[in-house]
Amino acid sequence: MPVQNLQTVDGFVVRDFADSPSSGIIRRGRKILQRSATDLARSATYAFAFHGIHRGGASGGLNAEGDDEGPALVALMAELRDELVSGRLELLPAKGIDGNELTEAMRAASEGVGDSAETPALDFQDRADVLTDGVLAATSWALGGRIDGQRVFVEGDLGDPIHQALTAAVAEAGATVVEPKVVEGKPWTVWATEADAMLVGSRPGAMNHQGAELLNVAAVVPWAPLPITTKALAVMIGRDITYVPDFVSASGPLVADHLAGPGADRETRLSEAVQEALRALDTGEDPLFIAACHRAEGFLASWQDELPFGRPLAG
Repeated sequence: MPVQNLQTVDGFVVRDFADSPSSGIIRRGRKILQRSATDLARSATYAFAFHGIHRGGASGGLNAEGDDEGPALVALMAELRDELVSGRLELLPAKGIDGNELTEAMRAASEGVGDSAETPALDFQDRADVLTDGVLAATSWALGGRIDGQRVFVEGDLGDPIHQALTAAVAEAGATVVEPKVVEGKPWTVWATEADAMLVGSRPGAMNHQGAELLNVAAVVPWAPLPITTKALAVMIGRDITYVPDFVSASGPLVADHLAGPGADRETRLSEAVQEALRALDTGEDPLFIAACHRAEGFLASWQDELPFGRPLAG
């Protein structure tokens, strides 16, 4: 996987395909690891491929703290400006960065260049809307075609605005939002919360195989990239629990603006694309995750000489 180490700031961008237009997220913190960025870029690659879009995955990291955070982001945007303006690179805000800050940093990076170009970053409400539409479409499919009247547990930090938006959307869709049941002093027992579907996404690798053994649901649907480990997937397959890959259910913010289709609004196109693609999967004897990977990899093979090594799961 090509890594672009930036020259003007302590940061980097990883891409699955060096010579192809790429999209992904950018995170900022004291130390953003390239290993985790590689996994996140892979999830983005599979999201585009699953939907038949000729783009590769990318992931950016910016190492900065305190008073250095703002200037460092402006410097990063200035260095990447040409690619961002041309659309060859798209970076959406993630950990440590919000959409407004990303847009303002691009404006600052463009001062004196002759225009006021902005990044294609979605603002919070846009990002929340397309994310929740994709997650709800995948959840409805996983529960037999309907979400109203179903019991849904949304895992994650109650103070996270994306978690709050998703919880509100679940309730608005007519589902019952289930409160977590946790044994005092044993936070891992949250995975035993009884529901029809569990939406997961608090962090990459949030659920390991031990958590998967506790599951008391029919379906697990991610609302953020890479929320489960490889071993957790194996446990769910063995227990016949439906797991919708994150590169399907949480793909909205990345793919929504790239989906073809006149007439319908972006959110409707996304919901329809998610459900139609899931219905069309040839699972045979394969688990859903494997069938979805085969669909993505088949498309990648149609325009790339070599497939990226490794499928999108947390270690």
